[in-house]
Amino acid sequence: MKVRAMVVPEPMQMDLREFELQKTPADHVLVKTTVTSVCSTDIKVFKGYTPVGRYPLIMGHEIAGKVVEVGSEAAGWYDLSPDDRITVEPYIACGRCDYSRSNHFYHLCTHGGIYGISLLCDKPPHLFGGYSEYFYIVPGTIVHRQSDKMADTAASISSVVANGVRWVKTLGKISFGESLVISGPGSQGLCSLAAALHAGANPVVVLGLDCDTDRLNLAEEFGAHHTVNVDKENPVDAVTRLVPGGPDAVIETSGTPEGIRAAVEMVRPAGRVVTIGLSGGLETPIKFDELVWKSISLISGLGQAGNVADAMKLIDTGKYPFEKINNRIYRLEELEQAIKDTEERPPGFIKGAIVF
Repeated sequence: MKVRAMVVPEPMQMDLREFELQKTPADHVLVKTTVTSVCSTDIKVFKGYTPVGRYPLIMGHEIAGKVVEVGSEAAGWYDLSPDDRITVEPYIACGRCDYSRSNHFYHLCTHGGIYGISLLCDKPPHLFGGYSEYFYIVPGTIVHRQSDKMADTAASISSVVANGVRWVKTLGKISFGESLVISGPGSQGLCSLAAALHAGANPVVVLGLDCDTDRLNLAEEFGAHHTVNVDKENPVDAVTRLVPGGPDAVIETSGTPEGIRAAVEMVRPAGRVVTIGLSGGLETPIKFDELVWKSISLISGLGQAGNVADAMKLIDTGKYPFEKINNRIYRLEELEQAIKDTEERPPGFIKGAIVF
C-alpha cells in the first residue's frame, strides 16, 4: 500500500512523496492521520532555524489520528485497539535521564526525539511526522485517547492547549480570583485564556493589534472579560484603567521587546510575568531595577510536559470553542501554502490545519 507524505529533505525544500507502508514493527503503533495542525515552529523547521531539526524528515507534531494496528510488544505498553481516536505528545523522552523522569520537564531530554522535528524519515518505516497519511508511534511516546465527543481539529491542538495550562497553572500559578493580562491573541494566547478562565481568573484582559480583530473577537467568544487593541490605546494605560493597581500576572506570548517591557511595567508589585514568546534572537533591554524594586517574578518556559492530560479534560468540558482556532483547512499538497499563511497571517487567519 502506498502512503503519501510531505518530506523536507533539507531546509527550504519540500517534496510530496510516496512510501510503501511497512509491516508494523513489534514496538510501534500504526496510526491513520486525521488532522495535523500547522505550528509556527514548522516555519523554523522548514527554514532550518531550529537547532534540534534533523533532515530528511516529515514535519508535523500537532497530530490527531485513528489507531490502525498495534505491534505485539507495543500492546504490552499501550491500552490501544484499532479505531481508537488518539493524539500524541510531541516529545519522546529517553526514560533514563533526570529530565525524562521529571513530571513537567521531560521535554528537555536530549536523548529522545520530537515528532516532525528530529525523527528522520530516511530509513524504514519512515513515517514519524504528522504531514503524512499514516504515522508510527515509537516507544516512549505518551498517547492520549480522544473522547467520542472531541473534534479531531480540537484534539490536534491538545499540546497547544497544554501550553496554556502550563503557563497558567504550572508556571504562572494563577489561582481563583486573580487578575491576568494575556499579551497576544494567537492560538497560544487563546488557549491560555481558556485555561485561565477555567482556573477562575477574573478579570482576564487580552491584548492584540489591529490585525488581530478576528482573534480578539474569538477571545471574547471564549469569555475574555476585556479585549484591547494596543494600536488604538497604549497597553499600559488600558490595563491600568481596567485593572487598577495592575494585574496579578501577565502572560506575554508575542516575544517582542515592546511586549515584554510593557508586561513588566503593567504588572502589580509582587506580580508574575510569564514570557513564552520567542523574539527571533532580538535582545530585550529590561530595567532590572524595576524587577527588583517591584519584586516581580519573571518566569519563562516552553513545552507542555505533564499538562496534556489536563488539556484533554479542558477540551472535553465543551465550554470553550477550541475547534474554531483551526479556522483554515488545507490538503496535504497545500502544506507549503499553509506554512506561508502561518508566517504571513492573511486577514482573518488564526491557525491552519491539514485535514486528511
